[in-house]
Amino acid sequence: MGWSLADKLYAITDKGLIRALSLALALILAGCIFWQPTRFAAKTSSLEIWQGLLLIWAVCTGVIHGFGFRPQRNFWRALFAPLPAIVVLCAGLLYVSL
Repeated sequence: MGWSLADKLYAITDKGLIRALSLALALILAGCIFWQPTRFAAKTSSLEIWQGLLLIWAVCTGVIHGFGFRPQRNFWRALFAPLPAIVVLCAGLLYVSL
């Protein structure tokens, strides 16, 4: 049985420090969203609706990955791939800091 792209991404990020980073970034961004919801709302910020949904996906993926859950099916593993989520989490925190 060959490795899929989702398996390779998980193998790259399946390390304790990267999991801790993923969880920390997700919790910090979730805290920022709760602290200033108008900064992320579609009508009161410069974000589009799809960008807000992308941030929600990244927070969920960061928590899933950070707590050590590993989806068994390739579809879910690809949907909750931690590497792109970490990039989105960093971009979201950059948006908050500006």
